[in-house]
Amino acid sequence: MVILGIETSCDETAIAVIEIGDPKKKPRIKILSNIILSQIPFHRKFGGVVPNLAKREHQRNLAPILIRALKEAELRNSKSEIRNPKQIQNSKLQVLNSILEREPELLERFKKDVVPIRPPQVDAIAVTTGPGLEPALWTGVNFARALSFLWKKPIIPVNHLEGHIYTVMLGNRPALKQMFQLQELKPPTLVLIASGGHTELILMRKPGLYSVIGETRDDAAGEAFDKVARLLGLGYPGGPEIAAQAAKIKIGSSKLKISLPRPMIKSPDFDFSFSGLKTAVRYLLQDLQKKHSLKNLRGPISKEFQDAVVEVLVAKTIRAAKKFKVKSVILGGGVAANKLLRETLEKEVKRQLPSTTLHLPATSLTGDNALMIALAAYFSKKEKHWSKLRAIANMRLDKKSR
Repeated sequence: MVILGIETSCDETAIAVIEIGDPKKKPRIKILSNIILSQIPFHRKFGGVVPNLAKREHQRNLAPILIRALKEAELRNSKSEIRNPKQIQNSKLQVLNSILEREPELLERFKKDVVPIRPPQVDAIAVTTGPGLEPALWTGVNFARALSFLWKKPIIPVNHLEGHIYTVMLGNRPALKQMFQLQELKPPTLVLIASGGHTELILMRKPGLYSVIGETRDDAAGEAFDKVARLLGLGYPGGPEIAAQAAKIKIGSSKLKISLPRPMIKSPDFDFSFSGLKTAVRYLLQDLQKKHSLKNLRGPISKEFQDAVVEVLVAKTIRAAKKFKVKSVILGGGVAANKLLRETLEKEVKRQLPSTTLHLPATSLTGDNALMIALAAYFSKKEKHWSKLRAIANMRLDKKSR
């Protein structure tokens, strides 16, 4: 089964093509193409993602990236595949116009770059339908709808968070064009999703059956990293910036005695809250800057803030894993790239849950990508007609969302 994946939920424009075989036994996968174009340089000066700017960049990049992905996957490698656009019936062009009417730049590029090529040998198109930034989501969804109509291929809608879950099945270093076996996930599984827009604990009893047992009540962990980074005068995205500053401070080397709260770490539920932690950093800065320069405060505050976030995330995850007696734990999302989080979670799982397997995603795939969307689609296989596909910005990952 060959699946083309599309991801535009936030500020990465991504397209991937995968081939999966041996479905009756342990699935084997070959990554034919995996292209990710980040928009970080465009959003950095704003200190965060601007939805309409993200949408504009998706419109510009989707068609060219598709052509690159098909070529890399060797699904479009001959001039004989080019056809005369005049061969396309006017009725079909009218439908394409209606599908992409709200994306005029994408429509223009679609007609120029996509319409002339013959349908590639793919079995399905997978696309992120939510959650995410609505303008960005709709651009990818409408692009997938247009492809589905033009190529007569089925669409499999994918929950973005589900994609982050299945990323761990690819192992540490997924190689391009090489067939390898997907890692096995033993249910029940506890999933910690930590990203810029989400912080959730999800119980997965089997693929497709999820229960959200805990989530953030305000800021997501990644969002808190971004906001604290701005307070410290650091760049965007905040996670890597804070981690770099924290790494400069060795245990016991700082003369400043800084202490930040560990919000909700002892609450009986599995919810999170990081807004108050960000506020505590603001007040701490206001107080300490009376005697110290911002430059000298960045390292110590970054370390204490990062320690606080990681302690809360790990403590809640371990407690939930014990309560639900899970056989495996998964870490996913952009914050999963954080070295301290990975090391601390690995240490605590080994210490407190010796019979539980921890699955960590490849650091290179912790960000948004279309490879994870195509893989999640393989396990879902729930097709929809292009005319019924919709973007849902606040989509949840539970049985009701299906």
